[in-house]
Amino acid sequence: MFVAPAGPVNEKRVTQCKELFEKQGFRVRLSPNLSRRDRYLAGSDDDRAAELNAAIRDPEVAAIFPCRGGYGLTRILDRIDYKALRDSPKILTGFSDITALQLAIARKARVVTFHSPMPEFSLHRDDGEYAYASNAFWKMVTQDKPEENREARWDIELPEDGPKPAKIVGGKASGRLLGGNLSLICATLGTPYAIEPQGAILFLEDTGEAAYRIDRMLSQLRLAGVLDQVAGVILGTFNGTDEKDLEAILNEYFAKLKVPVIKSFPVGHTAHNATLPHGALAELDADAIRLSLMESPVKSDD
Repeated sequence: MFVAPAGPVNEKRVTQCKELFEKQGFRVRLSPNLSRRDRYLAGSDDDRAAELNAAIRDPEVAAIFPCRGGYGLTRILDRIDYKALRDSPKILTGFSDITALQLAIARKARVVTFHSPMPEFSLHRDDGEYAYASNAFWKMVTQDKPEENREARWDIELPEDGPKPAKIVGGKASGRLLGGNLSLICATLGTPYAIEPQGAILFLEDTGEAAYRIDRMLSQLRLAGVLDQVAGVILGTFNGTDEKDLEAILNEYFAKLKVPVIKSFPVGHTAHNATLPHGALAELDADAIRLSLMESPVKSDD
């Protein structure tokens, strides 16, 4: 089911995505009145919360696709029916502002969600530069049994023509994949929906932020003790930030950590946006530049 819990929807792209999904054999429902708008939001807080809860509670809905990010999810985190999602888990996708919802679900419902492209960002096409993100997404959410035993692993494939990840700090660690958009991680600190960093593999990305803002947000994570608790760090794309300044900032905050850290991973506001199961157990090998899942992110009904 396509919903709009954050920013206003681009109906053309949503229609493109719906048609593409249907060609693949999926039945797609659009939430009524997706075109509603309230300033920079896709409707009032009441409308957006009610729409999302209706999708969560509907037994016929197997997957929830926020059409886009933008702004507004922090306004409705305290109105979401986490118990209903915990009692009847379903796929939930997205990134950017959707990070706030994914952090809240991880904390309140203990359900794996998917930090992934959205109907308005990459999923409306599967050709050209969109091919990697589309293929990675469908492989992730339709692969219900990637392993036959506890020792098996499933590596996250990297794009041949995309960002080339590099090591900042070597080593290997395992933990729950948690994180997403840096701005939203910081915005939820000090709330009941904040990230639980102890032993996690933290992944970060952002877009359109000046270097001093990235610096300030990473400083907030450090002062809040987040960086002292994680088992490893994956730095995605930070497009729109001066590259020279960004390189210096990332080295200042992460080069001295005593956990594995890699940078330039293909996740974030980029065409090469890998789908990562938020809350799933994974292993990061910074020396081999490899991220592996250690459990199935989607449970089979068998």
